[in-house]
Amino acid sequence: MIGVMPVKLDHAVEEKILLVKAVYEVLEEEARNYPFVCQAGCADCCTVNLQATSAEARYFLKGLSPEEKKALHARLKPLRTETRLRPRVTPNEMAALYMAGKEPPEEGEFVFKTCPFLGEDRLCTIYERRPFGCRSVFSLKPCRELGTAEVPPEFFSLITVLMQLLEEIDLAGLYGNFLDLLLFLLEAEGRSPEEIVVPEELLSNREVPDFALPPDHEEYVRGVLARLYRRQVTPEKTFKALLDEIKEGAQVKEALSFLGEAL
Repeated sequence: MIGVMPVKLDHAVEEKILLVKAVYEVLEEEARNYPFVCQAGCADCCTVNLQATSAEARYFLKGLSPEEKKALHARLKPLRTETRLRPRVTPNEMAALYMAGKEPPEEGEFVFKTCPFLGEDRLCTIYERRPFGCRSVFSLKPCRELGTAEVPPEFFSLITVLMQLLEEIDLAGLYGNFLDLLLFLLEAEGRSPEEIVVPEELLSNREVPDFALPPDHEEYVRGVLARLYRRQVTPEKTFKALLDEIKEGAQVKEALSFLGEAL
């Protein structure tokens, strides 16, 4: 990790989930404006390398009963030591490094292994609560034909910005491989903060230093962000108002200052 920031796993969990869902909804609304060809059964992108925030992992776990959580833990525990992509910096740390004229460290190893949540029918078994990393994979042509996804450049910029925003939503939370996050959160349930040790493969989230946007994409992306910020997420609060409240309550300014000096 580049910087060390305070981790408060129980800070504004329900409020963060509301904001996470709003980001998902706005992305899906924008995706309808493009002729993407993705359909059920297209699953080449469904691997164990999925990255997410702890708020997204909390959103997924929120839908499970205690018995389902126990079964999930038993299913994921044997995968703990298996190789998969584990990030060395968060999206916002990477943006801060580039802004400082520094190269980020090389990413970990990408593994071509199927996601454990993909069913035998090549359909996602957690589709309704899948993380942003899954939701943001779109292509104008079948990936199998191209060997990669073909994404409109401005839409890719939007995805990048929303990833940065998801990290900021989860201030005082964590970023890492989705499977590692699930294992950590499942094992942290019922423990006091003093008993919880964050594993080194999970990184501390930080604020957006600035959005990484090509100049010709700014108008489009900022328009989508403006619509997201004005979105009512509770009867009393907009997305932006609730985000500001969460950030204020996280009280991570001192750590962020330290991180800035360390870059």
